[in-house]
Amino acid sequence: AMNAELARNHKAEPVFFEYTTRDAIVYALGIGCKTKDDLRYLYEGAVGFMPLPTYIVAPGLLNMIIGWPGLELDVPRILHGEQYIEMYEPLPPEGSLRTETRVLDIVDKGSGALILCEITTYDKRSGTKLGMHQFSVFQVGSGNFGGPRSSSYEKKGADIPKRPADRIVSEATSADQAALYRMGAGDLNPIHIDHEKAQIAGFKSPILHGLCTMGFVTRHILKTFANNDASLFKAIKVRFSSPVLPGQTLETHLWDEDDKVIFETKVKETGKIVLSNGYTVLHRKN
Repeated sequence: AMNAELARNHKAEPVFFEYTTRDAIVYALGIGCKTKDDLRYLYEGAVGFMPLPTYIVAPGLLNMIIGWPGLELDVPRILHGEQYIEMYEPLPPEGSLRTETRVLDIVDKGSGALILCEITTYDKRSGTKLGMHQFSVFQVGSGNFGGPRSSSYEKKGADIPKRPADRIVSEATSADQAALYRMGAGDLNPIHIDHEKAQIAGFKSPILHGLCTMGFVTRHILKTFANNDASLFKAIKVRFSSPVLPGQTLETHLWDEDDKVIFETKVKETGKIVLSNGYTVLHRKN
């Protein structure tokens, strides 16, 4: 039922998104910012105030491809597989954005279909291209449709070095982290707050948004390698390996590798890997 050619050729209307400093601050709280260390992301009057770069996920998420020609989607069977973000310019303190989405490819993985999408965000007023993010969603049971087994469009993750991590950063999430993040990012999927809906989706209890975990890790890297200066952020790539429960502790293992910071994130209480094969590129490191 998947038709890659039809999906690639479809041109969707742009989506417009407006935000204020308050919106950017609520997002920053949602990914764990604290006034002691992160005032420039939490107080609009702080010197150098700016939204965190991962806030660019807010203008466009999975709902943008529901009903897309060439895709036959069944939301309960969809998993968010990977995410890549690249920033060309920092997000302004507040703004009006234009976001364009396209489907890059549909990969036949046998056990399911992997849908690669690209979202490009512009400043609505100036037309400046601010950033791009590529996300992949995996629909279980929709494979074996005769499509390609790989795609040249896919942003590959990093190989984890064999040596021990250069740095390890641990940070506990709040039991209410998902409730706060959904308000900041606009991802209102009920599996992150409603026990009944989470159980229908196959989870024992509500889970933390994968993009929230990614936001925490971005902060870990900025603090460790960029003096907590988000203007030095260039790109991040993550693979979502398993869910996090609100209240669990994220333990991020970091490797300083040439132009990249490679990372792997675990839940400290269980040792389970939740983000794998990740990397971040900074304009400049400490």
